[in-house]
Amino acid sequence: MHLLQYVVGLTAIAIANAVNLLPAYFIRRTIDGLTGQVDSNAATAGITLQQAGYYALGIVGAALVAGAFTLLMRRMIVIASRQTEYEIRRDIFAHLQTLDKNYYDRARTGDLMNRLTGDLGAVREMLGFGAWQIVNIISGFATAFAVMFGLSWQLTLIVIALIPLIVGVLSYLAKLINERHKASQEQSSLIAAKAQENFSGARVVKGYAIEEREIAEYKAMNLELLRRNIALTKVDGPLRSFTTLLIGVAFGVILYVGGRLILNSGNQGFTTGMLVQYLIMLGRLAWPMMMIGWITGVTQRGLASWIRLREVLDAQPNVHDDLGRVDSGIKTIRGEIDFEHVGVKYGQNMVLDDVNLHVPAGTFLGLTGPTGSGKTVLASLITRSIDPTTGVVKIDGVDVRQIPLQVLRDNISVVPQEPFLFGDSIANNIGFGLNNADLPVVPTRVSVVGLPLPPEIPQNPDPERVRNAARLAGLAGDVEDFHDGYDTMLGERGVTLSGGQRQRTAIARAIVREPAILILDDSLSAVDTETERRIIDGLREVAKGRTVILIAHRVSTLRHADQIVVLENGHIAEQGTHDDLLALGGHYAELERLQTLASDLDNDDEGVQDPEKAADELERPTTPQVTK
Repeated sequence: MHLLQYVVGLTAIAIANAVNLLPAYFIRRTIDGLTGQVDSNAATAGITLQQAGYYALGIVGAALVAGAFTLLMRRMIVIASRQTEYEIRRDIFAHLQTLDKNYYDRARTGDLMNRLTGDLGAVREMLGFGAWQIVNIISGFATAFAVMFGLSWQLTLIVIALIPLIVGVLSYLAKLINERHKASQEQSSLIAAKAQENFSGARVVKGYAIEEREIAEYKAMNLELLRRNIALTKVDGPLRSFTTLLIGVAFGVILYVGGRLILNSGNQGFTTGMLVQYLIMLGRLAWPMMMIGWITGVTQRGLASWIRLREVLDAQPNVHDDLGRVDSGIKTIRGEIDFEHVGVKYGQNMVLDDVNLHVPAGTFLGLTGPTGSGKTVLASLITRSIDPTTGVVKIDGVDVRQIPLQVLRDNISVVPQEPFLFGDSIANNIGFGLNNADLPVVPTRVSVVGLPLPPEIPQNPDPERVRNAARLAGLAGDVEDFHDGYDTMLGERGVTLSGGQRQRTAIARAIVREPAILILDDSLSAVDTETERRIIDGLREVAKGRTVILIAHRVSTLRHADQIVVLENGHIAEQGTHDDLLALGGHYAELERLQTLASDLDNDDEGVQDPEKAADELERPTTPQVTK
């Protein structure tokens, strides 16, 4: 993508290295002229004042030309590496958006963050300064050795004799650097994940008063990182020292042997100026030779980091559009849902087994059952967060695998058991699902340096839709009590709100999109009964013309549903209206009895009071005993 920039930049550094040979040549001519020595290419000895001036101007001119090409190289290579870094970061983030629940169940947030920062920085350094220095070393060695052979092949053979030793040591150290850098980055990822989890779970840490234990664990992880970094430094550091030692040895040997050549050749042949030029050339090799070690480390670190980035880019979602199967002609859905002999297997366990269920479009369906009975899994099949192991899920009579994922999820809103809110205003959290689809994007501008500025994406969702969604979710009254109203800024993950307020904000965010299918996964567990009544009334208003699936444990939440389904051990155990299931006398009736009993005992602050606990009681072999 940036091939032209790299070609121009790398060509420029090669030209700069060639031009940088001229000052040494002019110095040689000046010294030989002043000493009266003549080499095989000189016609006469001596130097005039005018010639000395030309040589001085030549040195200045060569410096200016080499500087100009070096500046051109930096503008090409450095900018190209920065642009490449931006593109890799953009592509990785975009790819991460395509990955599904299965990937994020295994991936750790801190590890992903470290790959997008530390690993990406190592790759950019390899593509920028690393690429520049590789060509600088190659062209520097090529041009310098060409001149050095022309001056004295005997001295050049001595220098070349040191190269196998350098290459052998560097190859060995490079292998160690690669292994130890990878180990260091893996430990950095663990530390980042540990920090992220502690910051997100700060309330839990403090609630259990385990700060000292967490500090000790974090300290141990940092000490391990220190140990690995020191191990890396032990092989990374000697590179420069080793090359510096070889350069020093080379200077001493060349100075001694070169001096003998001058004495043996008399006034013609190998001159003092030629020895000075040779030493300047050898000095020009000092930086590239020192950089060999550094570049070796940079390249190995960059390659190791690129492998880690490729692991992310190569990851594929289990759930995706099958281009040979998906029907691109489907643009919307009505909301009729069918489960036909559906089974879902996790490991060796069947979470759902031979489930058959028909949900007409516009139905308000209640879903309940003991913990672990498969309620959330059933809802996940509708959005294709997972695919069934056996059977088929249909929407509007079409296999969901034939519906484009974008269309499917544009028409479905889900409120999960643990709602996630962003560190933004309440209005933007409620209108989060509207921003990309409904708001205009300001065209990309151009900055004064010619690079595009990022597009401005307004964060102003329709205030009327936001307020109406908040009203339906029973949140409007709470927001009006806030000083800044809908502009109130929330803390990270919405921690400044209560649990019930977070749930209602998430419900409002789902309602505001006006989806064809609305799924609420135990989303009323943190609200009181009065607020629950207001939300249910709002949902009944929302439910007109759309399918609503409400997963809950409270009978008071489910009683107004058109149909109620009870799951047990992955099977549909009961199905019918509220009155039908009470008359049946099964799980649902027992759940209602326990919750009524808990309500009666509420003033005594005893008995079963948590509806989720009440649901769990049905899994026990004996009837719970309540004492007063």
